[in-house]
Amino acid sequence: MLAEDFNLPKQTHDIFSVMARGNFISSNGSRDGMNRLYDIINNPDNFDRLQAYFNIIRYNIERGNNYFYFSKLGEPNSELEKKLERFERYIDIIDLLASMDNKITIGSRFRPTEIAEECNANVRLKQKLQKIPLYRSETLHNKVREICDLMSRDSYLELEDEKTESYKVLDSYNYLLDVINSIAIYEDSGEDSQGIVYN
Repeated sequence: MLAEDFNLPKQTHDIFSVMARGNFISSNGSRDGMNRLYDIINNPDNFDRLQAYFNIIRYNIERGNNYFYFSKLGEPNSELEKKLERFERYIDIIDLLASMDNKITIGSRFRPTEIAEECNANVRLKQKLQKIPLYRSETLHNKVREICDLMSRDSYLELEDEKTESYKVLDSYNYLLDVINSIAIYEDSGEDSQGIVYN
């Protein structure tokens, strides 16, 4: 069956190239026509055609709260475990962002300097920032920058203005919150019984 048989929108290749990399398409994303791609997928006629087309190559379009992403049909457990491990690094990041005086939520705009300054003025926040793994920056500002870079690469944030280093929180941030909220940490009295369970 050919792509033409599905009567697909002309942006199908763009949609695939974003989501096949594991990124999200959010309704409030503005770079690279992201909000336009969201509108195209969100059209019920387009959604059904795109879903049927991508299912052939073993991708499934998943719908979140104002965002879309791919899941793989028949994904092995080993891949799911790798995804879970990647999400573990976000637990401390979300904890930090949720503890700020100006809470970081969908649509929020902020600069790394603002977060670094608040962490510098608040010992509790500074400790939270310093314990976030995977970062080797020596200054608080650079550490926050690295976190923002990571979240931008994973398509939870969008760099709106490079000159002022202003970021916007995308709708896909909800996905991150949902996954983290569905992780139950359990502890048993037996040896080696601590762990993380995905609900």
